[in-house]
Amino acid sequence: MKKKTLFAIGEWIAVALLIWLCFHENLIPIGGSTPEETHRLSESSFHYGPSEIVRKVEVPFDKDQVIFLGTYKDWFSADSVYRKRGGWFPGGGVAGVEIDRDKAFSYSWEGNSAGDSQIMYKFYGYVSDDRIATMELLMTEKDTGKPVQMREEITNDRMFLFLWKIKDGSRDWQAIRGLDKDNKVIYEQTFGT
Repeated sequence: MKKKTLFAIGEWIAVALLIWLCFHENLIPIGGSTPEETHRLSESSFHYGPSEIVRKVEVPFDKDQVIFLGTYKDWFSADSVYRKRGGWFPGGGVAGVEIDRDKAFSYSWEGNSAGDSQIMYKFYGYVSDDRIATMELLMTEKDTGKPVQMREEITNDRMFLFLWKIKDGSRDWQAIRGLDKDNKVIYEQTFGT
């Protein structure tokens, strides 16, 4: 064989090996063309679901991120997907959290780097107690001691989601509360600071 032919064969073998390596080692993240498609791909790759999407939330401070609140059997999740380079890719929160029916509500949280030493926090959960009409998350600013209160009315989907983006570690979490329709505390869980 000619040198030129051997060189061309070697190039194609190298290209094929690089393509295989990129997909085998997940160097090229696999996403979808829509947030919904990416959410479904994310769940199936995690062997979870398919969950019933109860709410689609566009992140107010990041137009390139969507969160799907969902339930699957006795589990709930808050799966994030984000837009990058013209496609949608999986974020975090696809793993379900078991609903503890013996408690007034079940919850989980997640924090992801948002760049510039900022962290995007996602605090979410499922309310089992029908008397709870509002969820409230209480925090304190570390620098000023100023209280921060986040509230969300509970709708028919029985889920809640608190989102915020701040400098990492600049708030202490105080408590999560479930309030009735008259804003009386039914259940409160405090956090150690």
